[in-house]
Amino acid sequence: MNEFKKIIRKKGISKTITYAILILIMLLPLIILHKPIIGSFQGTCVATNYKELQKCQKAGRPTKIKTTNIYDVAYNYVVDNKVVGKFLDVDLEGHVILTLADITTADELLNQTGEREISGHFTKFHSKVFKDARNKIENDYIERFTVTSGTITKEQTKGMFFPYLLNQYDGEGFPYIIPVIIIGIIIILLLFKLIEGIKMIIKPERLILYKRKMMKNDENIEKASFELQNGPYLFQNKNIKITNNYIFDMKGFRFTYHKVNEVFWAYEQKIKHYGLVETGTQLIIKFKDKTTYVLALNLTERKKVMEILRVKNPKLIKGYSQEAEEQFKKITNK
Repeated sequence: MNEFKKIIRKKGISKTITYAILILIMLLPLIILHKPIIGSFQGTCVATNYKELQKCQKAGRPTKIKTTNIYDVAYNYVVDNKVVGKFLDVDLEGHVILTLADITTADELLNQTGEREISGHFTKFHSKVFKDARNKIENDYIERFTVTSGTITKEQTKGMFFPYLLNQYDGEGFPYIIPVIIIGIIIILLLFKLIEGIKMIIKPERLILYKRKMMKNDENIEKASFELQNGPYLFQNKNIKITNNYIFDMKGFRFTYHKVNEVFWAYEQKIKHYGLVETGTQLIIKFKDKTTYVLALNLTERKKVMEILRVKNPKLIKGYSQEAEEQFKKITNK
């Protein structure tokens, strides 16, 4: 049984590492976007002055700005040669908060008087369109305030611009709750797999599966372990090993074994891609307890395994047919 334990521990280590890496990968976007994710769950932040605006942005929350000063900077947002939004200058205490709003919202804001509100989420000027718009608007302001009027310096004009765009056009913030729930469910499922891997390392004897069921008292376990370790192998590849008395299935993180003479039905099955094109053939073997193995073998391997099964079980049902299926049902229902 020690050989079985070694195999299961080895598979347990691989399984634990694999699922730990997958969990870290799933956590990565949550770590990177933790500020806006947390901010989106905290609700909309209201800013009536520049200091509040900075706090809202730092918290990564969707933000509502209340101000009496909103100006048209004469730059449109164009998608597929169609104007879908406008860039606005939302002024808070002399600072320029460049904002992208859809056409309807932008026109409504520009036509209103008194205190107005505009909501959105902050984004960096990462896209070429946003960068170009900011540069053009900034240069216009430099021309107006520095070159033409001489009111302030070029550096002071640049310092007026808030370093983030308030994007109303995309709504009031990305709905993080949906991907967070999906990622959370995936992580929970991966954690179950990770725990399974740890159990395989700590308690391998509890995960030796005979006939794909939890093995309790198989009197031949030491014999099976000896054959797995020493052979001789009538057939073996990366995933399957067949000795005189046992079939060992070691595909992926699994380890199960079954007696060769308990195979009662074996037949080939064509593999089809999307139910149309045949892409190969696999060997199906069924046991009296209705356990089924699907073996991806080449033609030579299939012939060799079929011959081994036929020799070990003279009553083996070979090939697929309605008659063979009925015959197998009679055997399994006894």
